[in-house]
Amino acid sequence: MKKGLPIIMVVIIGLIVVYGTVCLYRGDLTGAYATFPFLFVYYVWVVAMKRRRSREKTEDQDPDGSGPTR
Repeated sequence: MKKGLPIIMVVIIGLIVVYGTVCLYRGDLTGAYATFPFLFVYYVWVVAMKRRRSREKTEDQDPDGSGPTR
């Protein structure tokens, strides 16, 4: 289940990039630029997820940085 979502995300981002590239090749700048907001939102979403994970990892450690206690 955890591997399914990243595969779907990679496929969708790949299709957006291919669509933008084809539009640029054909000279359709409007179609090519229309893909940038989707890529920007995806980038912001991934950066926010990374920050949330790193914050959770630092909260899991002890104050002295030795890691979680059992």
